[in-house]
Amino acid sequence: MPFFPLKSFPLRSFRAAPEDDALKKLGEASTEAFGPTLRLISWNIFKSQRRGWLSDLTTLATGADMVLLQEAVLHGGVAHPFHLASGLEWVMVENLRSVREHVTTGPKTGCRVAAASMAFVRSQDFEPIIGTPKTFLHTEYPLAGGARLLVLNVHAINLVSHTKFARQVAQITSKVQGHDGPCIIAGDFNTWNEPRWHLLQKSMAGAGLTRAPVAAPQWRHFNQTLDHVFYRGVRLISARALTHVRSSDHIPLAADFDLTSAG
Repeated sequence: MPFFPLKSFPLRSFRAAPEDDALKKLGEASTEAFGPTLRLISWNIFKSQRRGWLSDLTTLATGADMVLLQEAVLHGGVAHPFHLASGLEWVMVENLRSVREHVTTGPKTGCRVAAASMAFVRSQDFEPIIGTPKTFLHTEYPLAGGARLLVLNVHAINLVSHTKFARQVAQITSKVQGHDGPCIIAGDFNTWNEPRWHLLQKSMAGAGLTRAPVAAPQWRHFNQTLDHVFYRGVRLISARALTHVRSSDHIPLAADFDLTSAG
């Protein structure tokens, strides 16, 4: 089944997907365990609207152990050949669904190791215009010694008050604080003004998380940095913005982690 961009589908046709049918598993993991390092990609893929996105995603996924996508698209609830050939197990939470076209969009996490658990949390508040929540996906992966790596794939609520944004950030940090082990949190946090950014930074630090020093501000987003990678219990080796990739309105972020001391 081919991928089609969502630009031809009216936004008003989308509604929140039913919670009891929102999680999808696509493709199969190709390895049983992580190696000593983990390469992560985080990218808001802009609902597949720009030419070249599939080629770019295929290239990025080939060299990665884990890929966190925001605004990913799924057609008919069916795995695309890309999912099946990537060597990654893809877990998607369908946040928005168009019943008429049977198209969904939401966060999608791909990993070469099968997830030990998968779930999602919806924001308590709704975004304006179409009146739908934002969702973050959380998956756990086994590590040597019995520890589990918690991974949160976040697309934060936008166009709402500071109080409503803070409520979703509290949902994220609550999930982290309830996990006794290493964590990686990445995605599009919609930190397009200073109050949002300061709140996010303070909240993540309070949960014991460190931000990877990488930024990709863009003029379309008020020249602010929206995408971030945070971590705890693993060692950051390097992080960079992949500025050569232009098939979305967001720049992908790449981060390499040392897992040998995770626990």
